[in-house]
This record gives sequence, structure tokens and C-alpha cells, in this order.
Amino acid sequence: MKPNLHYIEGGVGKHLQFTALLSFLYRKYNQKLIINSEYPELFNYCPEVADSKKGTDDVFFDTYQQYYNHFNKLFFHNPYKTDFVKGKSHVVKNWADLYKIKINDYRPNFSINPDLEKKFLPHIKKINKFILLQFTGGQGIESNNYDFNNLGKNYKYGQELISLLTEFFPRHLLIVFSHFNERREFVGETKFNDEGGLPLFKTREDFMVLSKYCDFFISIDSALQHMGSNQSFNKKGIVLWGTSKPERFGYKENINIISEYPYCVEINPKKIIEEARKLNEK
Repeated sequence: MKPNLHYIEGGVGKHLQFTALLSFLYRKYNQKLIINSEYPELFNYCPEVADSKKGTDDVFFDTYQQYYNHFNKLFFHNPYKTDFVKGKSHVVKNWADLYKIKINDYRPNFSINPDLEKKFLPHIKKINKFILLQFTGGQGIESNNYDFNNLGKNYKYGQELISLLTEFFPRHLLIVFSHFNERREFVGETKFNDEGGLPLFKTREDFMVLSKYCDFFISIDSALQHMGSNQSFNKKGIVLWGTSKPERFGYKENINIISEYPYCVEINPKKIIEEARKLNEK
């Protein structure tokens, strides 16, 4: 029988959330998945995926009809284009409902690049203890004019938090995840360069590997939250919420701190440190 094609839309975090469905879809259709998406590299090492390619928005263009005829069923399921947008359910549950499958664990379930992991392991062993951080995100890397207010998702007290982390976690290194257009330099964050003097950890795939080895992570509702929450990593994280809510996009396994102010992540850095110290004691 011909394979099915699954088309995934949205940002990096949403793609990582889709990985929670992979093993269930593999069992339901008794075949590996073919995926088209904006970020095909995120699925390249998942055992349930046979192939992952760059998608196209021209789904009705004549030249693509021959391509789509290679598949049995075409799934263009997208929770953001259903009643999910006016409901209260978790995005992964809604996604599972679209496929008529049941999922108990909403956390991502992706596999990392083994060659990249092997490359980074000597550096990770030298680093030893480290915390991953993300304060900006959610807009992609297409624009050079990043909006640092960013719809209530960004955390504007990153420098204050890093200063406190340096004080209370002196044995930990602090590694910040962000794309080039979001980059802000923080005093106290740790930078690593390769032999050529370029940043060693820079891509999302790099941080997917680092998420496996961090002590814990602190993140806004963006890509790092989903990386660090991978089922097989068994990590704990602190997630900072403003406009969005953990009941819809987060995971109960993390410490979810919700801003009392609407449309902004207005959370005192000292409160985050209190939760981080509890995590470190466990």
C-alpha cells in the first residue's frame, strides 16, 4: 500500500509537539511517516519517519499533482485551523483527535542527530553542569527587525535573572538559546567557539542535543521548552508564561510560572530563582 503524507505547518515548537504523535501514527497506519514541513530536519532521526522534506504552499498547483499521487492519504491536519483556536484543550490532544488517536503523554518524543551528539560530547563533558535559557523567540528568523516586545512572550528581565543565577549557581554555566535576529548579549552567559572561532552551539539541532544533557532549563513558551521536555530526556524545566497558557501549550511535568499581568511575561527573577533552587535540591 502507498504511504501516507503528513503536512505540518507552524513554528519549531509546534513541529516538536507533533513528535508526540509519531509512534501512535506509526502503529495506527502500520507504516513509517512521510513528512512535509518548514523544518524537515527536526524529524530526520525519528525512527517512525521514513522521509522528511521541505513542504510547499502551492498544494493545488498542477505540477505537484504527480507528487501527491505517490501517496495513499494526504493529511493536512492543523489544530490552528480548527475549533482548537476557540477552545480550552491542549494542542497535542486536539491534534490527536484530528487523527482519531488517544495520547496520555503530551510531551515531545523526538530523536537527536547521533553524529552531532558524538561531536558535542567531549565539549559537554568539559562543561559538566549547565543551565539552558531562552528569553526571546516565536517569530522565526526571516526578519532582521525582531520585535523584542513580541506579543507578550519575551522575558525582559533576562540580564537580572542571569546575574542571580550566577550568584546562586556558581558551578553552573549558562547557555542562552536564540536566533541571530533575536540576539542580545548578556553579562554572565557562557559562549563556546569551535576551532575556527565561530560559535559552537548555534542551531536548533545543536540545542536539541544540549537539552539532553543540561541540569535543567528556563524558557519562555518557545522552542527550548519543547526541546527540554522531550520524553526520553527526563529533564525538569521552568517555563515562563504571559499571553499563552500551559494548559494549552505546556507540560505538567515542568514548573509553569504564569504572569499575573495580561499580555506580558511580568515575572520577578527572584521567584524564578526560588523555583530553580528547589529543582536543584531534588
